[in-house]
Amino acid sequence: MSLKKYIAYITVVETGSLTKAAEILNYTQPNISQMINSLEEEYGFPLLLRQRNGVKPTKNGLAVLHGMREIQRGYKNLSETVNGINGLETGKIRIGAYTSIATNWIPDILKEFKKQYPFIEIQVYEGNASELDQWLEEDQIDFGIGTVHNHKWEFQALFEDPIMVIMNAHHDLAKLDFISLEAIESVAFILPYSDSLFEVHNIFKKEQINPNVAYQIRGDETIISMVRSNLGISLLPNLLLRGCSTDIVIKPLKNQVFRQIGVLMNTRGAQTPSVDKMIHFIHKWTKKNN
Repeated sequence: MSLKKYIAYITVVETGSLTKAAEILNYTQPNISQMINSLEEEYGFPLLLRQRNGVKPTKNGLAVLHGMREIQRGYKNLSETVNGINGLETGKIRIGAYTSIATNWIPDILKEFKKQYPFIEIQVYEGNASELDQWLEEDQIDFGIGTVHNHKWEFQALFEDPIMVIMNAHHDLAKLDFISLEAIESVAFILPYSDSLFEVHNIFKKEQINPNVAYQIRGDETIISMVRSNLGISLLPNLLLRGCSTDIVIKPLKNQVFRQIGVLMNTRGAQTPSVDKMIHFIHKWTKKNN
């Protein structure tokens, strides 16, 4: 059946490895190679570039990948609909989420969702804004939970997350009730990378603020650790700071700024029933818990 070959090829592309794809799909590596070779013979052109450190799709292989994924999604839709008619809720959901969301929301969401739908399989991918973009573009996730930064995707708002100022308890600014952006210019600042927290960069750009950047760091936990060591202050979303009060003072900005958290979706294909159920569940859960 061609569907099995399509799934094999999709998995090989996503893992970059024939061996890893075989492990995931419970085939032998020769079985996977045979299916890919069969597709290449059928189509009349190579689908994969075989390299020393793995494989990657050829230009033509990328061109047919989207069509294969649409067929795979259609089959999932059919299977889930048939199972639903027969009283069995099944499916597979792939979610991409920011670190703060994966840490603070996802465990509780999954715990409650699985009580209602125990037979729906869920995979969670943790990443930054750039990675969510890539996963949506390449159809490696069904939807993401992040911020509205790329108007290419459909966005369903969930929650406004305030951007907060964090500092060591002994920092000179710690005695203030709120912090102005102008005050940030006069002290050492730890700047997140734009692919992790582009909202912070947008704040400075919009208000024409030039922070005194002492360090530029990508990892949220590293930023918090450096602030705890009094190496500078920083700006981070409130959701990311839950449970981080030890030796850290969290202050609001004088003119409060929020990041808009929501569901990000690629609109190229219809979602499966299980994905629709999860998105609806997340909206209800967020409204109840925030």
